[in-house]
Amino acid sequence: MIANDLISSSLLTIDYNENGDSALKLMDEFRVYHLAVTNKKKYLGVISENEILNWDKSSESINSHTDKLIQSSVKSSQHLFDIIQEVEKYSLSIIPVLNEKNDYLGSITNRKLLYTIAKSTAIQSIGGVIVLKIKQNDYHMSEIARIIESNNAKILSSYITSESEMEYIEVTIKLNKVDITSIVKDFERFDYIISASYNKVDQTIDLTDRYESLMRFLNP
Repeated sequence: MIANDLISSSLLTIDYNENGDSALKLMDEFRVYHLAVTNKKKYLGVISENEILNWDKSSESINSHTDKLIQSSVKSSQHLFDIIQEVEKYSLSIIPVLNEKNDYLGSITNRKLLYTIAKSTAIQSIGGVIVLKIKQNDYHMSEIARIIESNNAKILSSYITSESEMEYIEVTIKLNKVDITSIVKDFERFDYIISASYNKVDQTIDLTDRYESLMRFLNP
């Protein structure tokens, strides 16, 4: 899934000659806290609700505050994971999408990203989850996969959480088996730190219920 496939057809941009009040009105209408600012097709940056509320008057023109715009965007060919990383970096509710000439194409909402992730096969599939805490220098996905596959299981998806200058990373792994007891024991036998594991049937049902609730929320 790439950025071009996720662009919202309804979300509008705002021209830099408009004022803060107009931007706030659009944000309220589309239930977002950010908007892409453009001058015709030229992308200038992202304006936030908090930034406007810090102005002396929200009726001021955006073009007098362009130096405060958030400089964040993705290219139309970038992958879903790159988009999520950029949204998380700046805590955005929308992310602008540009073509190779840096022309503005549209924006992606974080709701659309959440919906796309929730609809993925890995999320919907029933299976256990293991969270490993590993020293960065000791991380080898091939070794992790070997332990899992030796227990007749497969990795459906994995996600790494890390912070700069931290010694450890967290590796979250979704598997295609609900009963992962033997896999957890094998990881412990090889001195892996298990931060968390989820494998009970009732937990799986609970996750399914939460997923369905999420879908109803995103599609009222």
